Amino acid sequence: MALLAEAEALYGMGCRYYHYHARNPQTHEQSTSNDIYQQISRPLQRRCKEMLISFGASRNGPEVRESIRRFGEWERISQSSLPLHLGGAHFVTVQAAVELQLMCEVERRYGDLRPDFIDGAEFAKIVADYRPSDRLTTTSLETYSTSNGADYGRTSPLIQFEVYRSAIRARQRLGLFHEVEWVQFPRSYAMTRYAVEHPQIRLGGSGQLNVTLLFGFSPRLPFPKSYAEFKRVVDAARKLEYDLADPGVKKRHVTVTVGAAVLPEQAGQHVAPLDVGVRLGRTACALRRLATYASQPDSGVDVLRFGMEDTPYAVSTGGGPAGGLRLADNCELAEIVIGEMAANGARVETDHDVIFDRMGLNWVRRNLFFEQRQRPLGRPDEALEDMALQSV
Repeated sequence: MALLAEAEALYGMGCRYYHYHARNPQTHEQSTSNDIYQQISRPLQRRCKEMLISFGASRNGPEVRESIRRFGEWERISQSSLPLHLGGAHFVTVQAAVELQLMCEVERRYGDLRPDFIDGAEFAKIVADYRPSDRLTTTSLETYSTSNGADYGRTSPLIQFEVYRSAIRARQRLGLFHEVEWVQFPRSYAMTRYAVEHPQIRLGGSGQLNVTLLFGFSPRLPFPKSYAEFKRVVDAARKLEYDLADPGVKKRHVTVTVGAAVLPEQAGQHVAPLDVGVRLGRTACALRRLATYASQPDSGVDVLRFGMEDTPYAVSTGGGPAGGLRLADNCELAEIVIGEMAANGARVETDHDVIFDRMGLNWVRRNLFFEQRQRPLGRPDEALEDMALQSV
């Protein structure tokens, strides 16, 4: 299979994190089929034994909406409950749909969500007091995306809350890791803070959380114009290591992944001089700028994400102000990223033990092993209220 051959080539170049969304091989639409995820994950684990695998939660599209209509909202993120040895993933991104529903309702009730507000006691009170409503609404995200990329169907905050909670519990039971994607700052920050602090969710409760920042995905998280703007979002994610009520005690290890989700038609808007690094002043495209930012010693970045889902093209800055644009595959994009990293004195880490320590995964596993010894039959779930987790 071409996808696996490419994954092996990337592995040989030093790639140790592989993120993908399931698509129907006949229609090429996004799919909720766990079989598709598993068909890639199983051989990928055999061929690239030290690769960390990340599943994208199925977001939207006609086939996803039909699956949800037939089987319920859990279909959107059911891949989060697949054991790793049966074709699951180390990470699953689960936040987009719930973030849109809950934080929009929070904004309607409590007002604008600013980063300084999210960091304060008032937001802690919202976490304690807010109860998601069961009001069904049609949800869409203002986004730079392909056709129907912003359509999340008709659902309610309560449905999304219960599904999100179930996904986090599933990851905990499997001894797997936690990951969220941010696509609309500061709303994404607010949702993650809410999930970390909420006693019925406890995102990252095992002591680890990876936050993926998709710069350029939406007007609410635009591609940064400067390194300072980039750092402002990365630093916000890092604050999640501490609870609002106990800011001096580290409660979880947060790692940060960054990606440049810039559409081809917007590529020229982000060709600009570098404002940091050894190539200061040189004109660079979004991907090269992102790689330069992530390579700085104080960047706070752990994983640099690139690929066809985000920027499926290469830009030649010699072709005029907008640059020359051409299709590029993942291996060529890897070469671009590695070149920018090397120029800035950064290197690709491939040592499995070092990666697990840096990502906080070894500590989590030790913690989970202790939990399993204490409760060999598992911790019983709290009884869920009798409610249909069904979107329209």
